[in-house]
Amino acid sequence: MNTKTRLKSAIAIVISALLILSIVGCSKKEPKKEEKKPSKPKVTEKHEQNRKAAYSAYKTVIEQNSTTIKAYSWQTVPGKNTYNARGIDRPIALCDVDGDKIPELFFFTSQNQGIARLHIYTFNGKEAVERSYAGFNDDVNGGRLSDVMAAAGTSYVVYKGKEANTLYMYDSSGDDYMQYNIHKYTMKNSKLELVETLSNRVSQDDSGNTSDVYKRNGKTVPNAQGGKSFTSSFAQLDKAIIFSTYRDENNVSLWKKFSFDGALCISYDQAITKLSE
Repeated sequence: MNTKTRLKSAIAIVISALLILSIVGCSKKEPKKEEKKPSKPKVTEKHEQNRKAAYSAYKTVIEQNSTTIKAYSWQTVPGKNTYNARGIDRPIALCDVDGDKIPELFFFTSQNQGIARLHIYTFNGKEAVERSYAGFNDDVNGGRLSDVMAAAGTSYVVYKGKEANTLYMYDSSGDDYMQYNIHKYTMKNSKLELVETLSNRVSQDDSGNTSDVYKRNGKTVPNAQGGKSFTSSFAQLDKAIIFSTYRDENNVSLWKKFSFDGALCISYDQAITKLSE
């Protein structure tokens, strides 16, 4: 074989080898990239420590108020008469209103017969702190939502709203007239800010004529507008925190929007057990 022929053969061999390598390379598929699954939010060690610290602080608070908490005896569900008998004994609740994953503490105390008041505590990272809230500033309730066992009595529902960081307090009471109220709050940085008040006063004159007066933030509004505002506020119910009714309120749709057994309020003993976790 002459030199020219050998050169041609060598070139042919090289070209064949390159073609084989090219085919093999093309036949290899790129490995599929693994799809990253969204990671589930984890409870961090620090958060768990904060929760335990908050629970410990809350436990101390309710232990310090055990006598006055247990003195609240007339909390009840619609249709149950508490005359000469105790009610349901569920005056304490835990609910995270501001979304920081550390619940706020709610409970009622009674220091004299017939009046119980709502307390709200938050945890500031070191201790439990009672928070004030506007809208209940008169001599009867001491600046807090009260359940008064007199005349037509008090009915109330404290509930977390569907909107972020919102808390609602509905209450009604009556004697010569019936008074219905809703206080709406936002909770940010552990502070409660009153953002809206709604009221409806229903009375009758000597002739039996009924008078309905609706107010929003203290100003009278048309009945249709006032009624719609009440209905809209009731529709915001996300979680019932604490409730009681001294009488049946068939005319108030709020009571049909939650399960009494499913409400967050629990007994003193259940709260001690929960806060000991």
